[in-house]
Amino acid sequence: LDRSFFLQYDRSRTTDPALPESDAKSSISANYAWTRRRFDDITFPRRGHGLAVEMGAGVTLSQERLPYLRAKARWLGYWPVATESTRPSRIALRLEGGAVWARSDAPVPATQRFLAGGDQSVRGYGPREIGIPLSSGGVDPGRLLTVASLEWQRPVWIDGKRSPWEAALFIDAGAVGDTAKDLDPKVGIGAGVRYRSPVGPLQLDLAYGLD
Repeated sequence: LDRSFFLQYDRSRTTDPALPESDAKSSISANYAWTRRRFDDITFPRRGHGLAVEMGAGVTLSQERLPYLRAKARWLGYWPVATESTRPSRIALRLEGGAVWARSDAPVPATQRFLAGGDQSVRGYGPREIGIPLSSGGVDPGRLLTVASLEWQRPVWIDGKRSPWEAALFIDAGAVGDTAKDLDPKVGIGAGVRYRSPVGPLQLDLAYGLD
Protein backbone atom coordinates (compact mmCIF):
# COMPACT_ATOMS: atom_id res chain seq x y z
CA LEU A 1 0.00 0.00 0.00
CA ASP A 2 1.50 3.33 -1.12
CA ARG A 3 0.25 6.86 -0.44
CA SER A 4 1.68 10.19 -1.48
CA PHE A 5 0.79 13.89 -1.43
CA PHE A 6 2.42 16.34 -3.82
CA LEU A 7 2.20 19.78 -5.39
CA GLN A 8 2.60 19.96 -9.15
CA TYR A 9 3.32 22.85 -11.49
CA ASP A 10 2.53 22.31 -15.17
CA ARG A 11 3.40 24.43 -18.17
CA SER A 12 2.72 23.21 -21.69
CA ARG A 13 3.10 24.81 -25.09
CA THR A 14 1.16 23.45 -28.06
CA THR A 15 2.28 24.39 -31.56
CA ASP A 16 -0.17 24.04 -34.44
CA PRO A 17 1.08 24.83 -37.98
CA ALA A 18 -2.42 26.11 -38.78
CA LEU A 19 -2.16 28.85 -36.12
CA PRO A 20 0.15 31.90 -36.20
CA GLU A 21 1.23 31.55 -32.55
CA SER A 22 1.82 28.68 -30.14
CA ASP A 23 -0.58 28.14 -27.25
CA ALA A 24 1.06 28.18 -23.78
CA LYS A 25 -0.88 27.20 -20.65
CA SER A 26 0.14 26.65 -17.03
CA SER A 27 -1.39 25.55 -13.74
CA ILE A 28 -0.61 24.50 -10.19
CA SER A 29 -2.34 21.62 -8.42
CA ALA A 30 -2.40 19.70 -5.14
CA ASN A 31 -2.61 15.93 -5.56
CA TYR A 32 -3.13 12.72 -3.61
CA ALA A 33 -2.08 9.30 -4.98
CA TRP A 34 -3.07 5.92 -3.51
CA THR A 35 -1.94 2.49 -4.74
CA ARG A 36 -2.82 -0.96 -3.40
CA ARG A 37 -1.36 -4.23 -4.74
CA ARG A 38 -2.65 -7.68 -3.77
CA PHE A 39 -0.73 -10.12 -6.00
CA ASP A 40 0.64 -13.54 -5.15
CA ASP A 41 4.01 -12.31 -6.46
CA ILE A 42 4.89 -8.65 -7.10
CA THR A 43 7.47 -9.42 -9.81
CA PHE A 44 5.77 -12.33 -11.61
CA PRO A 45 2.07 -12.24 -10.63
CA ARG A 46 -0.22 -15.15 -11.51
CA ARG A 47 -3.28 -14.08 -9.55
CA GLY A 48 -4.48 -11.03 -7.66
CA HIS A 49 -5.24 -7.42 -8.45
CA GLY A 50 -3.93 -3.91 -8.02
CA LEU A 51 -5.54 -0.46 -8.02
CA ALA A 52 -3.95 2.98 -8.41
CA VAL A 53 -5.97 6.18 -7.91
CA GLU A 54 -4.81 9.78 -8.29
CA MET A 55 -6.92 12.85 -7.43
CA GLY A 56 -6.04 16.50 -7.69
CA ALA A 57 -7.43 20.03 -7.44
CA GLY A 58 -5.78 22.84 -9.33
CA VAL A 59 -6.08 26.34 -10.72
CA THR A 60 -5.03 27.63 -14.13
CA LEU A 61 -2.41 30.39 -14.16
CA SER A 62 -2.55 31.53 -17.78
CA GLN A 63 -5.31 33.70 -19.24
CA GLU A 64 -7.97 33.34 -16.52
CA ARG A 65 -7.41 31.78 -13.09
CA LEU A 66 -10.05 29.07 -13.05
CA PRO A 67 -10.30 26.00 -10.79
CA TYR A 68 -10.41 22.41 -12.03
CA LEU A 69 -10.51 18.88 -10.64
CA ARG A 70 -8.64 15.89 -12.05
CA ALA A 71 -8.92 12.15 -11.32
CA LYS A 72 -7.32 9.06 -12.79
CA ALA A 73 -7.62 5.37 -11.89
CA ARG A 74 -5.90 2.22 -13.16
CA TRP A 75 -6.84 -1.35 -12.22
CA LEU A 76 -5.08 -4.62 -13.14
CA GLY A 77 -6.24 -8.15 -12.34
CA TYR A 78 -5.00 -11.71 -13.00
CA TRP A 79 -7.10 -14.90 -12.99
CA PRO A 80 -5.78 -18.46 -13.43
CA VAL A 81 -7.55 -20.49 -16.13
CA ALA A 82 -7.81 -24.32 -16.27
CA THR A 83 -6.14 -24.72 -12.89
CA GLU A 84 -6.89 -28.46 -12.92
CA SER A 85 -4.87 -28.85 -16.11
CA THR A 86 -1.19 -29.75 -16.04
CA ARG A 87 -0.56 -26.67 -18.19
CA PRO A 88 -2.70 -23.82 -16.78
CA SER A 89 -2.91 -20.35 -18.29
CA ARG A 90 -4.20 -17.00 -17.01
CA ILE A 91 -6.26 -13.99 -18.02
CA ALA A 92 -5.05 -10.43 -17.42
CA LEU A 93 -7.54 -7.55 -17.46
CA ARG A 94 -6.49 -3.90 -17.33
CA LEU A 95 -8.90 -0.95 -16.97
CA GLU A 96 -7.99 2.72 -16.93
CA GLY A 97 -10.01 5.92 -16.79
CA GLY A 98 -9.47 9.60 -16.25
CA ALA A 99 -11.44 12.84 -16.15
CA VAL A 100 -10.86 16.58 -15.82
CA TRP A 101 -13.76 18.71 -14.58
CA ALA A 102 -13.55 22.42 -15.40
CA ARG A 103 -15.38 25.20 -17.17
CA SER A 104 -15.48 24.55 -20.91
CA ASP A 105 -13.18 27.50 -21.65
CA ALA A 106 -10.75 26.86 -18.77
CA PRO A 107 -7.14 26.84 -20.12
CA VAL A 108 -6.11 23.51 -18.53
CA PRO A 109 -2.55 22.58 -19.67
CA ALA A 110 -2.15 19.66 -22.08
CA THR A 111 -0.06 17.81 -19.50
CA GLN A 112 -3.09 17.72 -17.16
CA ARG A 113 -5.35 16.27 -19.85
CA PHE A 114 -5.15 12.82 -21.45
CA LEU A 115 -3.78 10.97 -24.47
CA ALA A 116 -3.70 7.21 -25.14
CA GLY A 117 -1.68 4.77 -27.22
CA GLY A 118 1.54 2.84 -26.71
CA ASP A 119 2.69 -0.39 -25.06
CA GLN A 120 1.20 0.45 -21.64
CA SER A 121 -2.03 1.77 -23.13
CA VAL A 122 -3.49 0.76 -26.52
CA ARG A 123 -0.99 -1.37 -28.40
CA GLY A 124 -0.96 -1.05 -32.18
CA TYR A 125 -0.80 2.76 -31.96
CA GLY A 126 2.11 5.06 -31.27
CA PRO A 127 2.71 6.48 -27.78
CA ARG A 128 0.16 9.24 -27.00
CA GLU A 129 -1.18 8.97 -30.57
CA ILE A 130 -4.87 8.67 -29.61
CA GLY A 131 -6.53 11.99 -28.84
CA ILE A 132 -8.86 14.60 -30.30
CA PRO A 133 -8.10 14.97 -34.05
CA LEU A 134 -6.88 18.39 -35.19
CA SER A 135 -7.36 19.94 -38.61
CA SER A 136 -3.55 20.04 -38.97
CA GLY A 137 -3.40 16.23 -38.73
CA GLY A 138 -2.20 15.87 -35.13
CA VAL A 139 -4.17 15.17 -31.95
CA ASP A 140 -4.99 17.26 -28.90
CA PRO A 141 -5.32 15.87 -25.35
CA GLY A 142 -8.86 15.42 -24.04
CA ARG A 143 -10.61 15.74 -20.70
CA LEU A 144 -11.87 12.15 -20.66
CA LEU A 145 -9.91 8.89 -20.98
CA THR A 146 -11.05 5.27 -21.16
CA VAL A 147 -8.78 2.25 -21.79
CA ALA A 148 -9.43 -1.49 -21.51
CA SER A 149 -7.14 -4.45 -22.24
CA LEU A 150 -7.78 -8.20 -22.16
CA GLU A 151 -4.81 -10.59 -22.44
CA TRP A 152 -4.50 -14.37 -22.39
CA GLN A 153 -1.12 -15.64 -21.15
CA ARG A 154 0.09 -19.24 -21.38
CA PRO A 155 3.46 -20.70 -20.30
CA VAL A 156 5.60 -22.39 -22.93
CA TRP A 157 6.54 -26.00 -22.11
CA ILE A 158 9.76 -27.53 -23.46
CA ASP A 159 10.46 -31.27 -23.11
CA GLY A 160 7.63 -31.57 -20.61
CA LYS A 161 9.00 -28.82 -18.37
CA ARG A 162 7.76 -25.30 -17.90
CA SER A 163 10.18 -22.78 -19.42
CA PRO A 164 10.64 -19.13 -18.40
CA TRP A 165 8.84 -18.14 -21.63
CA GLU A 166 5.14 -17.38 -22.06
CA ALA A 167 2.95 -16.69 -25.09
CA ALA A 168 0.23 -14.03 -25.07
CA LEU A 169 -2.75 -12.93 -27.17
CA PHE A 170 -4.41 -9.59 -26.46
CA ILE A 171 -6.97 -6.99 -27.50
CA ASP A 172 -6.79 -3.34 -26.37
CA ALA A 173 -9.24 -0.48 -26.78
CA GLY A 174 -9.09 3.16 -25.76
CA ALA A 175 -10.71 6.52 -26.40
CA VAL A 176 -10.07 10.18 -25.60
CA GLY A 177 -12.54 13.06 -25.81
CA ASP A 178 -13.83 16.20 -24.14
CA THR A 179 -17.35 14.78 -23.68
CA ALA A 180 -18.72 11.25 -23.33
CA LYS A 181 -20.39 11.40 -26.76
CA ASP A 182 -17.02 12.22 -28.36
CA LEU A 183 -15.36 9.00 -27.13
CA ASP A 184 -14.57 6.92 -30.23
CA PRO A 185 -12.70 3.74 -29.20
CA LYS A 186 -9.59 2.73 -31.12
CA VAL A 187 -8.91 -1.02 -31.06
CA GLY A 188 -5.61 -2.88 -31.31
CA ILE A 189 -5.01 -6.64 -31.44
CA GLY A 190 -1.84 -8.69 -31.34
CA ALA A 191 0.36 -11.38 -29.88
CA GLY A 192 3.54 -11.44 -27.86
CA VAL A 193 6.03 -13.33 -25.75
CA ARG A 194 6.98 -12.88 -22.10
CA TYR A 195 10.29 -13.88 -20.47
CA ARG A 196 10.81 -14.34 -16.74
CA SER A 197 14.37 -13.06 -16.61
CA PRO A 198 16.55 -12.94 -13.48
CA VAL A 199 16.22 -9.14 -13.43
CA GLY A 200 12.44 -9.04 -13.92
CA PRO A 201 9.79 -9.61 -16.59
CA LEU A 202 10.56 -8.78 -20.22
CA GLN A 203 7.97 -8.66 -23.01
CA LEU A 204 7.84 -8.29 -26.77
CA ASP A 205 4.55 -7.59 -28.54
CA LEU A 206 3.47 -7.33 -32.16
CA ALA A 207 0.22 -5.34 -32.44
CA TYR A 208 -2.01 -4.02 -35.21
CA GLY A 209 -4.27 -0.98 -34.86
CA LEU A 210 -7.63 -1.64 -36.53
CA ASP A 211 -8.34 2.04 -37.17
